Amino acid sequence: MLPIELEQMQKLIDQGILHAPGQTFVAEEFEHATNFFLDFFQKRKKGRVRVVEAPQLSSVIADTHAHLEMLHEPALNLARCAFWNVRFICSITDPVEDSKTTLTHLSRWQEQARSLLLDHGLEAYACQVPHVRVAMGCHPHNAKDYTSAVEDELLRALKNPLVCAIGEVGLDYHYDFSPRQVQREVFRRQIQLAHVTGLPLLLHMREAHDEGFEILSDEGVPSAGVLLHCYNLDKETLKPWLNLGCYVAFGGPLTFKNADEVRASAASVPIDHLLTETDSPYMTPEPMRGMECGPEHTIFTAQKMVEVLADSDDVSDVSCFEQQVLPQLYCNARSLLDRDVTAWQKS
Repeated sequence: MLPIELEQMQKLIDQGILHAPGQTFVAEEFEHATNFFLDFFQKRKKGRVRVVEAPQLSSVIADTHAHLEMLHEPALNLARCAFWNVRFICSITDPVEDSKTTLTHLSRWQEQARSLLLDHGLEAYACQVPHVRVAMGCHPHNAKDYTSAVEDELLRALKNPLVCAIGEVGLDYHYDFSPRQVQREVFRRQIQLAHVTGLPLLLHMREAHDEGFEILSDEGVPSAGVLLHCYNLDKETLKPWLNLGCYVAFGGPLTFKNADEVRASAASVPIDHLLTETDSPYMTPEPMRGMECGPEHTIFTAQKMVEVLADSDDVSDVSCFEQQVLPQLYCNARSLLDRDVTAWQKS
């Protein structure tokens, strides 16, 4: 159902399932009310929120980096994704924190999402609950807790056919929650595991891109590929990563008002290596900053991505351009993160 027809949209508004853009409510009115479950909200003054108009995209899209288990109601977010045409999600987990919740509860969340849509008379969307794969790896924040037992747990979890990648892994020199030398050692070890398992590698780099690049170059780029997640810096910093053949994902920061250098970076990525993400529940895109981000918010980033690329290419017919770009971005996500299980996973 792409895009949602205006007549159908108005019918849903008349039924109270959707609300007209610009309507305002007291926050407490919608926080636990299921009749607001499809709307997007912007924070306003005095504890009020305003309904935000959602983009009507011409293609299904993907969120290549979400944390489903960290959301308050994952099933609700999956139902919203079904309605707004987010059809693929890669959910990130960490064996130090919790290697089981998403893998254990995912099918239940998906079934609850279908039931929620059916309960609201949205039968046509119940079959569109997104396909979800899982990436697992030790975040640099948790590198100090990476032990042989954690690695054993990680390797067991990587055997699960739902697991599609190792990540998010890398270096974070902004918070330094783990000693830098330990971060470097754990990052190296997980690159090695990517080589062994045949799985792609999902990277978290913060204020450490140069050193991270050196380590990855030294260990070798895994044959299954590398994804640099939530990129939010200039294109000069990005250039060597592109030369290595890395995929690059952009999330909420692409929409931020003072993020011209991020948008320039996105325009510099080859279209067949470009991805959308959210990093939900973080990095909510404009104009909803301050609200919890969910994978359904990818539609706002995808819309901005089309605008950025169209502007860069001096495209006059943006609608036609969107019909070319969005399927490519979706194809990129599925080809990297929704492959058949590897020979190592089968062994």
